[in-house]
Amino acid sequence: MEFKKSTLNKLILTLFVFTLAPEIYAESPYKRNFYNSFINREMYKWGNIIYTIESGKQVTTVDQKLELINYYYGYIGYLIGKKQYETAGNMIVKGERLIHQVLLVSPRNATAYAFKGSFLGFRMGISKFKTLSLSRESLSDINRAYALDPQNIQALIDKGNILYYSPGIFGGDKEEALKYYLRGSNVLEKEKDTDQNWVYLNLLTNIALTYEKTGNPDQAIHICQKILRKEPNFRWVRDVFYPRLLDKKN
Repeated sequence: MEFKKSTLNKLILTLFVFTLAPEIYAESPYKRNFYNSFINREMYKWGNIIYTIESGKQVTTVDQKLELINYYYGYIGYLIGKKQYETAGNMIVKGERLIHQVLLVSPRNATAYAFKGSFLGFRMGISKFKTLSLSRESLSDINRAYALDPQNIQALIDKGNILYYSPGIFGGDKEEALKYYLRGSNVLEKEKDTDQNWVYLNLLTNIALTYEKTGNPDQAIHICQKILRKEPNFRWVRDVFYPRLLDKKN
């Protein structure tokens, strides 16, 4: 599957907000700071968190490595959006090194395979070459992650993203993407992993966006209301997205 450049850019700009597998974050000392930076749209703080973790030199366990991969993943998307390609490229290398280390000791780790596919997507975003071969490999890794664990949040999100942002002639289907997003949110709700969880909020946001794009504004409004009941201070939904939906309806 070969993505058009404009489609790739849309995917890159949104990938960073669909990153974290919640089981990694559950006991993380960085959870609250990262959550606050998300709801307040303060992405510059993500870089500070990364440097704090790196300077601590305590990234040794699989969970610690996956957590740092998540931070790289989030910040890389931001850097690519700002066209800071050199810094993004350096973080891609660091992240891929950790992914390789995780898969050496945990070769059936679905989250690591989903990240592997996503980092290849980032490489497509900063390089004009090898797009076709990288896109095939990226899709293969994401599909492998899903096959290993169909309930894995990262795999569900990435499957949804591929379907949402791919052109129709290459298999894109927003209705199908919505099914994966909804499954992801249901998993988090059943596991009661929705408090102070920015992945859950952002997944709901993507569900609302998908409803909007597929001609279901009432459902989009309903999901926004659900988001704001959970987190009234989620700035982008509160100040931009939800008012826009209401204006369109009126």
